[in-house]
Amino acid sequence: MEMLVTKFSKGKYRNEGELFTEPISAENVKLMGEMIALQALRTVKKFDMKVADRLYIGLIKDLHHMSEIDYIVSDGYDVAQTAICFLYQYAGRKASEICGKDKRGKEITIKLACYREVDRFIDSLRNRSDRRGAIEYIDFTDYKALPMDPVNCFEQEQTDYSKYDELVSTLQLSALEIAILNCYMNGMRQAEVCAELNIGRGTINHRKASIRKRYNACNGAL
Repeated sequence: MEMLVTKFSKGKYRNEGELFTEPISAENVKLMGEMIALQALRTVKKFDMKVADRLYIGLIKDLHHMSEIDYIVSDGYDVAQTAICFLYQYAGRKASEICGKDKRGKEITIKLACYREVDRFIDSLRNRSDRRGAIEYIDFTDYKALPMDPVNCFEQEQTDYSKYDELVSTLQLSALEIAILNCYMNGMRQAEVCAELNIGRGTINHRKASIRKRYNACNGAL
């Protein structure tokens, strides 16, 4: 199955790992931002199918048709633009480099900081939707079949996530633990999780053990 990063780079990158090993530049920042936006939306839509799933589908459609004359991009591409603008301020540096510290004083990479910036933007859209009703629905009247994607965005669109949301809320996981959990839910292997989140296997195993311990402690109450 061809990965989106391979398709949109015209075969230059076999996977996202290869893309993000390069320094951020005017030539690759657009693709980097788009890939981060897609992954962020894949994660968020596990919790909020109503808004995030529409943004995700809209972004997928945008990426394949935005070069067409008179094509109007969806709200989903605003998520990608947020990531692109954030990354571009670090042009010349690699996404794996440390860019600062979070509120807990822990060092974070440019890529992780970008994910958090995108998450905040998506959350603002969700809050806006709550106040003013659902965002504009994507027009599928001129719909072209979605391409193959490592994650099938239609596969479980009728699934009830309320129990999962309740479980995650009860476990009180950190942002990193939620990111790791969702990577595995998306079918990623440990090596892919390492590359995606720029963390080591030891960190992943430690966080998995922490998640498992919290789950076992809460399982009786649930």
